[in-house]
Amino acid sequence: MEARRGVRDWKLIYPETGVATKTLIMGIVEIPPGQHSPLHRHNCEEVYYVLAGRGEIESDGERYPFETGDAVYNRENSAHRVFNTGAAEPVRLLVVAGIMFVGLRPQWPTPGPYEILETG
Repeated sequence: MEARRGVRDWKLIYPETGVATKTLIMGIVEIPPGQHSPLHRHNCEEVYYVLAGRGEIESDGERYPFETGDAVYNRENSAHRVFNTGAAEPVRLLVVAGIMFVGLRPQWPTPGPYEILETG
């Protein structure tokens, strides 16, 4: 998910990190002020719990505000990205998703099982 400047993605519970998870993955994403995650989609449901910051989630072209303590649900295959609309604080999201057994890419596990829809 580091396809955008400053966006950081810590994979905590993933097959790639050696955890023999069967149905779930979990990580933390951090987005600096004024930045956004890349527009992407994947073939599983996903939930964000907002640990810090405020911003907007764009899902299939619609934008919705969020702040610390909110939970955000992403449907499978929805094109989505997260915007940090704050001036000083990074947005930190705890991300939990269904494991992507049938990846969008030909092999699993992959370095990133996301279909990135934008670059740069």
